[in-house]
Formats: sequence, structure tokens, C-alpha cells
Amino acid sequence: MTLDVHEDVITTVARAATGSPGATCGRWRIEPSPHRVENMTTDRLDRVVGELDDGTTWSVFAKTLHPASASPMWQHIPPEHHAAVLEDLHWLDEPRLYGCGLAERLPDGIRMPALLHVSEGHAGEGPGSEGHGVVTLWLEDVADEGAWDLDRYHRSARALGRLGGRWPEERAMAELGIGRRPIERLWFGKLTHLDLVLQADDAFWEDPAVASVVDDRHRADLERLRDAVPGLLARLSALPHGLAHGDATPDNLREPGDGTVVAIDWSYGSSAALGSDLGQLLAGRVESGVGHALDPGELPAVGAAIVDGYLEGLASEGCEADRAAVEEAWATNLAVRSVFSALILDHRPDLGGADRQDLLARRAALGRFGLDLALRVLATT
Repeated sequence: MTLDVHEDVITTVARAATGSPGATCGRWRIEPSPHRVENMTTDRLDRVVGELDDGTTWSVFAKTLHPASASPMWQHIPPEHHAAVLEDLHWLDEPRLYGCGLAERLPDGIRMPALLHVSEGHAGEGPGSEGHGVVTLWLEDVADEGAWDLDRYHRSARALGRLGGRWPEERAMAELGIGRRPIERLWFGKLTHLDLVLQADDAFWEDPAVASVVDDRHRADLERLRDAVPGLLARLSALPHGLAHGDATPDNLREPGDGTVVAIDWSYGSSAALGSDLGQLLAGRVESGVGHALDPGELPAVGAAIVDGYLEGLASEGCEADRAAVEEAWATNLAVRSVFSALILDHRPDLGGADRQDLLARRAALGRFGLDLALRVLATT
């Protein structure tokens, strides 16, 4: 589908973006976002820029959502899992989160982008198609300044810790209506029925591309951790929970230069074991591809910085969490969300040659780090 570009919507958005209620919108254009769409409930991402008749310039970010069943990836989901996917990836979760009052009640140092407008529509109409609804969130276009050094990782983790500490699970449910989104479905769904099946085949490990980036223990350690994951998930469920962003990759944590961390893309916002957000924070720049990747050699230092920062954030909200429990939640989420899929690049058909092998090598290093972390946790439980 194409972005809803009715003039009345553009005028409303431009006025909200500039704080000019009576302004007249002049020229404007749509620029496709450089961010790849990987979430099944996201139809498209666009940046819309323009200027008012008085010359004032403006820009906004438009995120269009649709049901997971409208995603091209839907055809790869076995029919017996359709109901669970639609429940777990509900396309209206993010609009509901923006409307629950959280934005006005976040702790200092972290905020959401301003929601400027919401437009609704319909798509997919045609012979043999019933169509489906779409919702476009018109959001503040947040600039991002500064490099991802250890201080920034620490600041981001501290902000996430304050989020979890400010909103323990019971309060998040009672006052915001935000509950859990268990990662068990990822484990017992895609990982069990696809990723682990692929990696059970000797041919997978004999592939020269894979064999060249893993050590002799990788497969055996992966199988050992595989057998332990159900127990880790049971323990994870019993750990203290608080509000989590749910997809706290560096790409989703922006610093516009005003002293705040602006967390975008709240599709997976939920209550989770304290420390869960650290998995994506660590993995994001390893998994994101070429150009601004994290050197795998930095993983230990970054890991220490984010755990320290997260614990500081919790403490600043009066939440005295056990370091071992936070590290266990971090290790379990990193394992389920990154370690078992680290060597599978089916989602990156756009990469080939040296770029693809470079990404595979970095992801293998992340997998090795995550394996060691999870196995250390197992040794102490």
C-alpha cells in the first residue's frame, strides 16, 4: 500500500509538528525510511518532510501498521501457529501503548517520541480479498547525535533500568494495562520448529561459511544450552518483573542532544524480567549489518557497562535488584532472541559476498559470547 497522504492529514501533522495551529502547509514530500521492516505488524516506514507557507520547515516519521496476517512473512507461518502469532503480535499493541498514559509518566532521562496524529485506513481490497485495516502513527522525527561508546551504552541501560524500576509488574498492569509478553512462544515456535531443525543437520555445520566462523565447541555448547532452555524459561518467569521496552536495540534508543534517551518503536512493550532489555541492547549493533557495527571484541566491556548502568537505574527508582537475577534475565533473553539464530541469515537476502560473511562472523562471535554467558549462569543455578 501507499502512505495515506490526504491533504487534511498532512496539514494536521504539519501544524502539530511545528506547534502552529493555524498554519498553512506548503510543499512536502515522502522519503522512504532507511530502516528495514522486520516486524510482521509494520507495513511501511516513511519520513515526511515539508515547509509551511511562511517557510518554516518540518519533518515527521510515519509508521504504518497492519495485522500480522498481511505481512509477506505470514505465508511461512504454519497454520497451526496462526492464532498464537496474531495474539502475540497484535498490530494495535503499539497504538494502545501510546494511548495508555505512559508517555506522561516516564522517569527523567527517557521519553517516547511525541505522537502527533493517528490516521486509520483500509488496504488489500480487490478480487478475492477481504482487505484489512491499517493505522498510521505520525510521530516526532527524532534526531540522533553521538557515537555508541561505553558511556552511551551505560546511559541507555540506566534509562531502561529506571523504566523497569519505576513500573514494577503489578503497577504497570493496574495503572497502564500492560502485561507480560512471554518469550516462550519464540522458543517453542520458530526456534524449535525452524532454527533448531536446521542446525540439527550435519550439513549446516559443514558449510564452509559456518565452519570458518565457529570454534570446535560451538555446536556442542549450543546443544547443551538447548536442553537447558526450558528450565531457564521457567526460572525467568519467576524473577522480578517490570516494564520493558521489548526491543531496546541501539537503533531504537536515540539521543537528540537534550539530555534524554528517546525510545522509539514500542511494538513489544511489556512487563518482563528485570534485565531482559539488555539482550537487545547488546546484540543490536552486532546484528544490524555493515556500516556501524559493534566490534565483537568490545562485547565484554559493553556487557559490563550495561549491567552496571541498568542496576544504577533500578536503584535510582528505589528498586534494589539482585545483580545475579538481572544477569540471568539478560542471559536468557540474549540466548532465546539471538544465540540460537545467530548463524542463520535467511532474513538478509540483500547481503552477499564479503558483507554477508562479515555479518555472519560478527553474529557467530555474539553467539559465542551469549553461549558463555548463559552457561556461566547455568553453572551458578
